[in-house]
Amino acid sequence: MDINPLLLLMLLWSSGLQAEVKHDSTEFMRLVGGASRCAGTLELKHLGEWRRATSGNVVDYFEMEAAAAFCRDLNCGSAVSLRKRQVSYQSLWLLIAECRPDYDLPRCVMSWNASSVLELTCSGKPDW
Repeated sequence: MDINPLLLLMLLWSSGLQAEVKHDSTEFMRLVGGASRCAGTLELKHLGEWRRATSGNVVDYFEMEAAAAFCRDLNCGSAVSLRKRQVSYQSLWLLIAECRPDYDLPRCVMSWNASSVLELTCSGKPDW
């Protein structure tokens, strides 16, 4: 039995199932509330839900590598700074430190309650 691919996609879409985009699209991440589209609070879309992102207790080498990857994927050049900002305790997406910048979003993100979010500033100039 041949299945029409378009029909299959429509059925999956209507059922609410979504494929997570892996590292080649900005449809799963964005920077909000900054001075430009290349600066602000990092938000991730995982399991169909946008949430602010957080990470471990301190900004470390891994996180700067990941920040550089996020800036590249957002077509915003290189990472200039990454810091944590205190917010009210809320449900966030936690970036798991064991993942490397070639992250696979479903494997590298988990739901977490915390009171700090990641603020990312990129150069705004694509590195071509």
